[in-house]
Amino acid sequence: MFEEYPDILTAREVMEILGISKNAFYKMINNGTIPAFRLGEKMWRVRKDELVGSLNRK
Repeated sequence: MFEEYPDILTAREVMEILGISKNAFYKMINNGTIPAFRLGEKMWRVRKDELVGSLNRK
């Protein structure tokens, strides 16, 4: 499932993969469910391996 995505995912890609809304994405990064980092002031990015790891812990 994740093979077609790059190693660093955009917020939109994460929302597509997980089937969640923008609001749900921001809640999940704010509470630490999804490990994310900012690129610049407004662009969130997620490392694919960290996303997979966080999903496997659930």
